Amino acid sequence: MLSEEGYAKVAREALRQYPIICEKLVYLGKSDNVTFRVQTNDDNQKFLIKIHIATSSIKSKGDIASELIWLEALVRDTNLVVPAPVRNLQGDLVTEISTDHSKNKSMVTIHQWVNGRVLKRERTSNETENLALLMAALHRHSMQWIAPEGFNRPIYNSDHLYSSLKQLRQLVNLELISSEAFVHVEESAHKIANVIQNHKRLPSNWGIIHSDLHESNYVFYEDTPRPIDFSNCGHGFYLFDMAETFMHLSSENRKVFISSYSKVNQLQENYFELLEAFFIWSIIRTFAFHSLNPNEQQSLAENFPSVIQNYFRKYLKGENFLFS
Repeated sequence: MLSEEGYAKVAREALRQYPIICEKLVYLGKSDNVTFRVQTNDDNQKFLIKIHIATSSIKSKGDIASELIWLEALVRDTNLVVPAPVRNLQGDLVTEISTDHSKNKSMVTIHQWVNGRVLKRERTSNETENLALLMAALHRHSMQWIAPEGFNRPIYNSDHLYSSLKQLRQLVNLELISSEAFVHVEESAHKIANVIQNHKRLPSNWGIIHSDLHESNYVFYEDTPRPIDFSNCGHGFYLFDMAETFMHLSSENRKVFISSYSKVNQLQENYFELLEAFFIWSIIRTFAFHSLNPNEQQSLAENFPSVIQNYFRKYLKGENFLFS
């Protein structure tokens, strides 16, 4: 694992393979990737550089290139402002950089910087309507786009759900949550798995999704939302994409979102039932992701009882909770 300066060294080495003159490298943080903002002598020309950290689902150069292939298609086919990828001097989407004279290599990508601000407040009705239209546009493109041969991204299916469940169970092993409480999570996961497996995949309900369009992964430029960080994009149900976003919207804004989205893409008759199932799935996935960070485990444990009471128990009883 490299230090911040070690990652900065990798970023500078990668920039030598791009037609970009870097004036300043600004460290942004580390999550699924290590990111820097690249500033040039032109204030209107900034870039985002990502140093990709291998995960259980995204490991290869081809996986990462596939993400950027979809982004290039969105730039070409739509009017959406997305983090457009920059190809290196050899015309490649992904640049491999050796680290510390070893056999280990870091995979690096560069994107055009997307201007905007992350909202640290509840969205207005108008902002929520525009967010729904953004998602509808992404899904509309996915419905019509034919991925090229070799396109390889994660698949959000029951295997993915059970993988998250397995990770979350580690909090039981660490005695941070009780086995009695975890039973509700396991029963919910089995119920959701049946929903996933029995829900027929059609071009109208399944395709390439962002899968992580939460409040930190879109920025607002004036009243218009712009999606960023497509690193978890993959194959999944469009309603699962929506459920992920719903986790960060009030119940009233969820209603606004549905109303606005359905004006562009028709929702199936049983969409509400599916959304509630996928919402619980999103909670499992989110808790599992954060449980990987020891610094967040105690906070998860403290929040777990209320989450069980407000969502999992109601889901298992067939009580509606999404708009309440």
